[in-house]
Amino acid sequence: MRADQLPTGKSAAAVPPLFDWLIRLAQSADREDLLGTLQSMRRRSADAAMRVAVVGLRQQGKSQLINALLNEQVCVVGDRRATSVVTVVRHADEPVAQLVVEMPHAETPVAAALPFGELQSDLAKSAHARGGQVVCAEVGIDTATLPNGLALIDTPGVGGIGQRHVPRVLNEVALADAVIIVTDASQEFTEPEFRFVQQVIGLCPAAVIALTKVDIYPEWRRIADADRRHLADAGVGCRIIPVSSTLRGHAVRLRDKELNAESGYPDLLAFLRTEGLADIATKRRLRIARDIESVAHHLTVPFEAELNALRDPGFQQRMAEELKARKEISNAQAKSARSWQQVLTDGVADLNSEIDHDLRERLRSINKHIESELADGDPDKKWPVLTEWVQEEVSAAVGDNFVWAYQSAQALAERVAASFAVDGDGVDLPVLEAICEGDLIDPRLQIGELRDMKVSLADRGLTAVRSGYSGAMMIGMGATMVGAAMMNPITIGAGVVIGVKAYQQDRAGRLARRRNIAQLTLRKYVDDVSFQVHKLSRDRLRNMQRELRDHFKESAEQALASLQSSMKAAQDAAGMERVAREKRAAEVEQNLAALARVREGAARLRAVQSQRT
Repeated sequence: MRADQLPTGKSAAAVPPLFDWLIRLAQSADREDLLGTLQSMRRRSADAAMRVAVVGLRQQGKSQLINALLNEQVCVVGDRRATSVVTVVRHADEPVAQLVVEMPHAETPVAAALPFGELQSDLAKSAHARGGQVVCAEVGIDTATLPNGLALIDTPGVGGIGQRHVPRVLNEVALADAVIIVTDASQEFTEPEFRFVQQVIGLCPAAVIALTKVDIYPEWRRIADADRRHLADAGVGCRIIPVSSTLRGHAVRLRDKELNAESGYPDLLAFLRTEGLADIATKRRLRIARDIESVAHHLTVPFEAELNALRDPGFQQRMAEELKARKEISNAQAKSARSWQQVLTDGVADLNSEIDHDLRERLRSINKHIESELADGDPDKKWPVLTEWVQEEVSAAVGDNFVWAYQSAQALAERVAASFAVDGDGVDLPVLEAICEGDLIDPRLQIGELRDMKVSLADRGLTAVRSGYSGAMMIGMGATMVGAAMMNPITIGAGVVIGVKAYQQDRAGRLARRRNIAQLTLRKYVDDVSFQVHKLSRDRLRNMQRELRDHFKESAEQALASLQSSMKAAQDAAGMERVAREKRAAEVEQNLAALARVREGAARLRAVQSQRT
């Protein structure tokens, strides 16, 4: 591609050849530092799939909603079946399905082919995983309702005993571009459900609530109004769209447009195609425009210095002053680097301490509630309810802690970027995927069964008789010393009293031991979760620190490389012969003109996209 044929970056079709031209120009200028950035930009622009996570409590109709959107039976549905692993559905020319599996001795997850007909089974226990742990399932289908740039993510339900999927689902929400929160019209938001809704919106503001099963519950309008009041009272701005998968299925089968409109799915599709994802696409194009403009700037700096040396015979005499000025700039940048690195190091250390304290405080309140619950009553009678409550509260506490940590990490990244900026030049932040890696709670962590300490009625009676008999014999022996019979009404009555007292003490002792064992069992579960989450949180922050450090370090190195390249280009140009100087000057002017058009086109695109955000 010649420079006079260079695209201006106004259209998406112009981006791939523009990247190719910039890569060739960077290679010719020996700018190896820019090649990695350009390759990453090209991959990011090519992988334009926008992730939409579908989340909600169990049995709310998530999978059925996805099937109705796609007009395909892809996700598992049914009263006795539920989504067990994350399922990513994308567009494909031919139906295809595979499992992403973590094998015991493999460093990275491997893909295992999955027959399309087995998607309705429990994928977590699929034999195709060959003994490994299933991370997720990936499905490709050919349907007109799923554009090439859209991926729907079906997540496990977060309701039921333990809600062990909450942290895993929140990870997917944090990585998603948009979220559909599914709740049915049987009742208004419950307290746990509304807390989950707040967590989701806190991680991904581009969210919509789908109120399902409106064809089953006649009072769905009242439920929708009540949910809107809950959102308004909490200061949460989120749209509610009533939908019916049953009506959608009838409409598709009968090709009835009015019935399809009544199902609510056109409004949901409109959100996916325009309202929600249009803003996401705008932000992505804005970032690409900024990246292109930054690379073009780094390539322009040495060309300008070289052209000055080629056109101005006295430029060599001014090189000493120029080098001194550039050295001062480099020193300022080095000082700025020390500043942002200190902000990053201190911020991560403080965030580690604050996240750990926040989690401990949340789990501490759960332990206090456990103590108060076990202070009265028999643990055997309340064990199922108590364990379910503990698992739900621990999962919710970990989820709240993750949301707070994610938001705090984003704020820290912005502070580091502000500290890094020099002379008003800002740097775009990377997508912090490292803060979402790994399961916060190991699915294998479970509350153990309460050890059976019950004693049969015969054994308890035998204990009472034994104690009563011993007491009666001791008192009777004392009675014989004063001339009374060993067995008399007094000794017998005393034996009965002692037996009853021993029976009560034995029962109280066994109850106290059961309470202690129950408290230790629940505390062990809470401590195990705290240990795992604490370790994973530190690992995540450490990875995030490295990610931010490498990102800003690369930006600083590129700026310094541009200065060094410009000085080298100017020195090389000063030693050229006149004919070579003229020829090289024409080439440099042509490249500068092309780069100027690229920067102008990127700036116009950035201005247009900024107005839309």
